[in-house]
Amino acid sequence: MTRMKKQLGLLAITTSLLFSLTACGGASNNAGQAANTGQAANAGNTAEPAAGTDSSAAGQQADELKPEPGAELVYWDMKDAYSEFLVQEFEKKYGIKVKLEDVKFWETIGRLGTDGPAGTGADVFVAGADQLAGGVKGGLVLPNDYFADETNKISVKSTVDAVTIDGILYGYPRNIESYLMYVNKDLVKDAKLDTWDDIKAFAKQFNDIPNNKYALLYEMNNLLYNYTYMAGYGAYIFGSNGTDKNDIGLNNEGAVKGLEFYRSLKEILPVKSTDITEDVKVSLWEEGKAAIILDGIWNAGKYKKLPFKVGVMDLPKMPGDVAPVPYASVPAYFVSSYSKYPNAAKLFANFATSKEMQLKNFEMRGVLPAYEGIENEDALKNDEFIQALSKQAKNAQMIPSIQEVSFFFQNMSPVLEQVWNGADIKTTLDKAVANMKANIAAEQ
Repeated sequence: MTRMKKQLGLLAITTSLLFSLTACGGASNNAGQAANTGQAANAGNTAEPAAGTDSSAAGQQADELKPEPGAELVYWDMKDAYSEFLVQEFEKKYGIKVKLEDVKFWETIGRLGTDGPAGTGADVFVAGADQLAGGVKGGLVLPNDYFADETNKISVKSTVDAVTIDGILYGYPRNIESYLMYVNKDLVKDAKLDTWDDIKAFAKQFNDIPNNKYALLYEMNNLLYNYTYMAGYGAYIFGSNGTDKNDIGLNNEGAVKGLEFYRSLKEILPVKSTDITEDVKVSLWEEGKAAIILDGIWNAGKYKKLPFKVGVMDLPKMPGDVAPVPYASVPAYFVSSYSKYPNAAKLFANFATSKEMQLKNFEMRGVLPAYEGIENEDALKNDEFIQALSKQAKNAQMIPSIQEVSFFFQNMSPVLEQVWNGADIKTTLDKAVANMKANIAAEQ
């Protein structure tokens, strides 16, 4: 199972993100300095940040990095068939014992902030790139120094950028997560769905709201789905590719146009924005009462097994021949600065992102690997869902990895319901951006 199967919706994830970042931000500054400079060592039985690998090692052959004598690792990830397989394969190759603990990746950074100093944290763990800034600020993460060249060579560039802060590479990208437009082919049949106007026309003849039949169904209050329209018209969260917290583009002309389009979708989904939750959406979809839904790639494997034909389609262009810009996120492996065995942990993270393991992750979880060009492998090139996501990911916008992104979710999420209910869009956005700026100023 991937991070959200039978777990949480995207909006719930972003809520958890806020708490994770807050928890991380409270970690000691000394730890942060140690993690970023590779200083400090383990003294006695106290848990201190581990020494980083000598930077001169970067670029050497992977087999030259030797694990510490007697190394044993604690690995945090969602416990499932794949993570157990990964541990077994690593143990076979390196002879290093790995204890897998079931910790969801949106919880790891927050938990490491307390468990790391206590000496009970993971040596290597999975986290979302959007949580990295909190981990770096808290001094929880060692740079990916030894394997930096290899990671840059094998990984999709946008995923490397997502796990890099201030020019320092920290993560080992695992996969790309985004969402798709799934279609019940048995319900849609030969309907023309090339544009949003086509979908609106289809909705007029298909919708039967009293009987829970919907042409299109998804969470209208979920920012990660609906920000796509704003981004398509030119809105942005932070300037300089998501790194400039003082440049906020959420109340510009593009943002207004994007939310105007968002509100026009009431023609397709004439309900309160709070009525459609993830559970409602998935239930009606699986019952065959929704013709089209927006949902994550992580559910593709399950949807392929439904008793009706499921396909995927591109997000249609908006008025003005403008394509929506979907969000994407990058789960990645990270090495804890509190690890007593940083070399062994780095070997594990690098092994986990090898081509062989990323292909196995696809096979067992159905996710899109972060390995450059892997969509052309035989195992993936005939998978309609992976190919659609790979194509969409090329136009996707990664969630910013700077810590201030928490204020985006905090202040922009309420905007959706207000706009859906008829609030003036520009005024509502101006207020949200003003609140974001105030939050950021208060943190400085």
